[in-house]
Amino acid sequence: MSEAPAELTSFFEASELDTGTYEQYTDLVYESARTCERFGELVKQYADLAEAGQGDTLKAAVGYLILGRFQLALDWFGKAGSGKYRHYYQARAAAGLGRHGDAITAYQKAAAAGWDPFEIDVLTAELHLQTGNQTAAEQLITSHQREGQDRGEWYYVRGLLSEKNDDRDEALDFYEKAFTLDPDHASIMFRAAWLYDLRGDDEQAIDLYKRLAIQPRAHVNALINLAVIYEDNGKFDDALVCLRRVLAAYPNHPRARLYARDVESSREMVIDDTVEKQVETRNRMLDTPISEFELSVRARNCLKKMNIQNLGDLLKLTETELMSYKNFGETSLHEINALLQKKGLRLGQKPDEIDAATLIEAPPPPKVSVPPGSEVLLTKLVSEMELSVRARRCLQRLNIDRLGDLIQRTEAELLATRNFGATSLSEIKTRLNDYGLSLASKS
Repeated sequence: MSEAPAELTSFFEASELDTGTYEQYTDLVYESARTCERFGELVKQYADLAEAGQGDTLKAAVGYLILGRFQLALDWFGKAGSGKYRHYYQARAAAGLGRHGDAITAYQKAAAAGWDPFEIDVLTAELHLQTGNQTAAEQLITSHQREGQDRGEWYYVRGLLSEKNDDRDEALDFYEKAFTLDPDHASIMFRAAWLYDLRGDDEQAIDLYKRLAIQPRAHVNALINLAVIYEDNGKFDDALVCLRRVLAAYPNHPRARLYARDVESSREMVIDDTVEKQVETRNRMLDTPISEFELSVRARNCLKKMNIQNLGDLLKLTETELMSYKNFGETSLHEINALLQKKGLRLGQKPDEIDAATLIEAPPPPKVSVPPGSEVLLTKLVSEMELSVRARRCLQRLNIDRLGDLIQRTEAELLATRNFGATSLSEIKTRLNDYGLSLASKS
């Protein structure tokens, strides 16, 4: 273990494994994939020593807990002596495996052994909320209402209860109070950012996601959500920075790898896509019939006799060529030149000399979809479908607010939307199927 950085090896020399020590080393371990891998090697070596009676079984257990190897951690906690640290961290390992009942029992033992009863009740209430036992959670939260007024974690779990009760505005109020009392609490920041994100308040969401992003330990969901917002706003380099931070700590993270590929593709395609749209706009402009321009009768008749039908035909000619036609005079020439100047064009100009970027047209108004019938189900908001951030934002770009709007779209229409891929399509089809609905068939 002497080859490892002193900061990592000092974990096994710590005199007490309080939560401050635990968080400090967890931040250090997840600085990169390499530090995480090295710490895993050190924990394995130390566990071998502990197995031979030359190490502390509790430190081996907590080491595995830091690495997220919850079952191994529980195995080692079973070998450790009874005490508040053993039971507290054992509860965290059980919770990591979804064994909520075991976690609650271990938390109760930690409290009996001297751990802060307030903190134990707050953590237990959170576990009750995860299992859908809102009544038990509310009882614990209410029992600490007086002392909770000065504790950020109390407002945090109160906000979780409000979310379970489908009152997101109230939840956000509680998270904001929690954040005031505990501005560095990652879970509080993430829940508040997520709710801001849901209601489309990107500025507030980005601010909190960015605060999470600069913390020593990569907050995976925050970084991914921030990357999605950046991508939606065309900030592809910023999106990649977030995703690469996740991949530095978790090289095989499936969503981060998938999104990183998507962002790379979007970044490469955006220039080509923009140029293509500009060329399409330019071509539509060149095809505009002469009859749509405000010209005098004399000028219009002259152009008609010359068989000049659209703007593209007109631009092919020079002033000399126009003036050579019979009955075409200086007045008509000045009139046409003035018209072209307003559009940034000139006679004799070749199509590839036109600055297409100045010709981008206003986007067409969004399509308005009217739900067939008046069934209550079709008026349900898509925001209530619990979709991923990416899928939800794609639907927002299409102005799809309700299920009645969504089921009028085909798979092809959705897939044609920027950043909308097969994963989001599959997710939406699954959610619709839960309601007995499906996307529209091809016409």
